Amino acid sequence: MPPVLTVTGRDVLFAHWALDPAAVEPHVPDGLDVETFDGSAWVSVLALENRGFGPGPMAPPSWLRRGVPQLNLRTYVTMGGQSGVYFLSLDTGDRLAAWAGRRGFGIPFHRARMRLSRRGDEVSVRSRREGDPPAAFRARYRPTGRTYRAESDTIEEFCIERFRYFLPADEDRRFGAGGGGGGRVGELDREPWDLRPAAATIRENTLFEAAGIPAPTGDPVVQYSPGFTMRVEPLVTGTTGDATPGRLG
Repeated sequence: MPPVLTVTGRDVLFAHWALDPAAVEPHVPDGLDVETFDGSAWVSVLALENRGFGPGPMAPPSWLRRGVPQLNLRTYVTMGGQSGVYFLSLDTGDRLAAWAGRRGFGIPFHRARMRLSRRGDEVSVRSRREGDPPAAFRARYRPTGRTYRAESDTIEEFCIERFRYFLPADEDRRFGAGGGGGGRVGELDREPWDLRPAAATIRENTLFEAAGIPAPTGDPVVQYSPGFTMRVEPLVTGTTGDATPGRLG
């Protein structure tokens, strides 16, 4: 089906932490199962500069593009044999984007005070959400090696090469609740991510605590991507038996 909008972005930091699945399971809706890699659940922070969106398959024209910092906190789940992403929170520096994300897609967007800056190839991002619940994130990162793409059965493929996300039906956290059926399934159409090894220093991160998840204690696995163009297809209602639009994630 044709996309409802096309999103572009650049300077993406992926930071992935391994957690006990039991610590993550209570924070995903009933009907979804936490997916594991090497026996662990994984929760990732994506820091990036959103360069805007255009209607349908059209990327925003260059004269309309403006950089807005964004933070995604997400984990990895399955429903009816289908793999995808479950968003725990998204922070944006754009009030309109936060409103549109919540109203149009039901994604848990929060408005935050954010800043993204560059010095050479190093990117710095700062975010402070003062709403309920409050959260803060500060990091510096830069690419360190050649461009590559995720290989099969690697942590990069597991955490990054996802083409589907799941949302609860309406405000109810149970898949299959509220008027007959299932949650909502979103599909993403894009090329595989161009990745580079990265060096990252995360100075502050309270996104996990804000989501009710224990703060990780170890260092994350990190990657960098120079940018992306992503087409977002319309949300559909799915159940554990029929959520099959598009590619596996």
